[in-house]
Amino acid sequence: MNSATQLVEHFFRHEYGRIIALLTSRMGTVNLQIIEDAVQTAMSRALANWPRVGIPDNPSAWLFRVASNAAIDALRREALASQKLALHAESLEQTSIDLVDQVESQVGDETLRFLFLCCHPAIPAESRVALALKTVGGFSIAEAAAGLLTTSANIEKRITRAKEKLREHQADLVELNHSAVEDRLESVQATVYLMFNEGYAATVGSSPIREDLCNEAIRLCRMLAEHPQCAKPSTSALLALVLLHSARMGERISSTGSIVLLADQDRTQWDWAKVREAMDWMTQSAAGDQLSRYHIEAVIAWEHSRAVSLVETNWAKIVQLYVLLEERFPSPAVQLNLAIAVSYAQDVKSGLSKLLDISDAERRVLRPWWDCAVAQLLDRDHQRQAAVSHWRDALALAPNDAQKALIQRQLDAALEQSDS
Repeated sequence: MNSATQLVEHFFRHEYGRIIALLTSRMGTVNLQIIEDAVQTAMSRALANWPRVGIPDNPSAWLFRVASNAAIDALRREALASQKLALHAESLEQTSIDLVDQVESQVGDETLRFLFLCCHPAIPAESRVALALKTVGGFSIAEAAAGLLTTSANIEKRITRAKEKLREHQADLVELNHSAVEDRLESVQATVYLMFNEGYAATVGSSPIREDLCNEAIRLCRMLAEHPQCAKPSTSALLALVLLHSARMGERISSTGSIVLLADQDRTQWDWAKVREAMDWMTQSAAGDQLSRYHIEAVIAWEHSRAVSLVETNWAKIVQLYVLLEERFPSPAVQLNLAIAVSYAQDVKSGLSKLLDISDAERRVLRPWWDCAVAQLLDRDHQRQAAVSHWRDALALAPNDAQKALIQRQLDAALEQSDS
C-alpha cells in the first residue's frame, strides 16, 4: 500500500465525522444522506487521484471542498437547493480553505455536537449507536454490525429509522448544555467505547488491530473529558479505561503480524506513559459517588497492568470486580470474562462450569469467543480431544484472518498434545 493510499485511509477515519458534522451544521440534518454520499465521493476521488497526481498541500481542505461541492451539486440535481443554499455555495467553498484552523477549534466542538445529535432522545437507543458509528466513526455497515453483535440488515434498518426520526423532529446540532449532556452522554460514551473496541480487536478486515480507529476513539474521549459540560466522572473513567487498554496495544501484535496473547506479551514494553496518564484520569473519576461500568472495567484493566505476569495477577480481586459488574451492568461478555477469571482464581473446573451455564442464546452472541474460552479451559484441564472440537468450532466462526490464524495455532498445539 503506497503512502497516498494510506493517507486517504487515515483521513477517512480522522476526517469523515468532522466533515459530516461541519456540512450538517450548514446544510441541516434533512440532507444527511446527501452529505454522507458527498463525503464518500470525496474519499473515493482522493483514493483515485492522490496516488496518481500527488497529495495536496492541504488534504483536509481538499476533502472538504470536494465533499461540499458534491453535496451542493446533488442538491441542485434533486431540485432541493433553495436560493439561499445557492448563495451559500461561495461561503462553503471559503470554509473549506480555512478547515485546518477550524479543526483545531470550531470543528472539534461540532464533532461532539454531532455525536450528541446522533443520540437524540427520539431515536431508539439501539439506533443511536448505529448512526453514530456510521456517520461519526466512518464504520461500514458490516463493521457496525460486528461491533453491535447483530446483522448488517438490522444495522441498515436502525440507521434508516434514526434518520427518519431526525427528519420527523427536524433535529439540529444541539448546544452542549446541561440538559443535552444529561440526556445523551451515556449513549455518546457507549458509542466511543464501541469504536475503540472495534479498533482494539477488529472484527472485519485482515488486521487484528486498527490503531487509527483506537486513536480516533481516544481523541473523541479526550474531547468529552476536556469539555466543561461533558467532564463527568464516568467520562474520566472511560478515558482511563481506553488508555490502559491502548498501553498494551504495541505488544498485542508480533513482528509477523500475528496476535500475541496476554500471557505471552512482554509487559516491560507496554506504554507506561499511557498507564500513568490513565491513573491520573482514574483519580479524577473518583469525584462524586457515581459508579459506572467504566469505573469497574478500568480497575480490572489496572489490575492486569500492575501484575508482573498472568499467573501473578490478583485474580481474586478481578473475580470480585466482575461479580460487581455482573450485578450492576450484566451482559454475556461479562459472564464470559467472569468465568475465565474464576478459572484462575479458583480452579479450571469451576470456570468451565460457569462457561457451560451460559445460555444457548447468549452463547450465540459470544461465539466464537465462547468456543475459544471453553477450548482453552479444556486444554488446561488436559481434555485434549474435547478442546480440539471447540477449537474447530471457533475456527469456523472466526470473523477475520488474524483471529483465524490465532485459533489455528491453538488448534495445532492441541492436536499435537492430543497425539503425544
